Amino acid sequence: MTLETSIEELIQRSIDGELSQDERDHLMRHLMSHPDDAALHDRLQRQTALIDQSVPVPSAAHLLALRKRKGAGPGPIFRIAASIVIFAVGLGAGAVLPLKPGGEEKDLTAFALQAKAAHALYVSEVLHPVEVAASEKDHLQTWLSNRLGAAIIAPELGESGYSLIGGRLLPAGDRASALFMYENEKGDRLSLLATHGETVQSQSFRFQQEDGFLIVYWQDGPWQYSLIGDAPREPMGAIAHSIHGQLI
Repeated sequence: MTLETSIEELIQRSIDGELSQDERDHLMRHLMSHPDDAALHDRLQRQTALIDQSVPVPSAAHLLALRKRKGAGPGPIFRIAASIVIFAVGLGAGAVLPLKPGGEEKDLTAFALQAKAAHALYVSEVLHPVEVAASEKDHLQTWLSNRLGAAIIAPELGESGYSLIGGRLLPAGDRASALFMYENEKGDRLSLLATHGETVQSQSFRFQQEDGFLIVYWQDGPWQYSLIGDAPREPMGAIAHSIHGQLI
């Protein structure tokens, strides 16, 4: 089982068909004694079935494989398909998760999964990975701060070897989120997504491996953050700590 795997994550991965036999047995035992979670599982299954009937949703892993093919650029079909993935993740992991007691953790997990889908979409873009380039950093920070309703800066990651490419505005449920993308000399990319919510709490760093990407996510007051890349846990953990230190 992945580190600090919650019941909500197990439910979502069950819908996606990604559970091991031990995880599936654990989840089924839990659902038998928790009718609210069982009802949530059933609703997710029905909504996923509706999505599958209307549009075939490609996996993030499949999209990543497409971008790695020699000479295969991220054309319109790729971008449309990946946008469907973001929509599906937002619907499955965000909108349909009820915010009952403990719902703040579900909200943070949902944001981490949406952030991963967004990174999977834009990491392969050659010409347009961002809306506003790093050369207009001041404008980028002011624009995103205005749209998020709170001041946000693009952290400096120079010591890690990554430099800011730029950023863009994205949805996060019914809120706005800021995406900052970074790249090192080898062409490896990281994305940091941040959103400003109404719930004030603290959640320490959590690590989740999804479709070849590592997500480091946490919450500080009303701010939720997700750092995504295909680098190992270190340096990802150290980069996340550096980001946190610049944003508090």
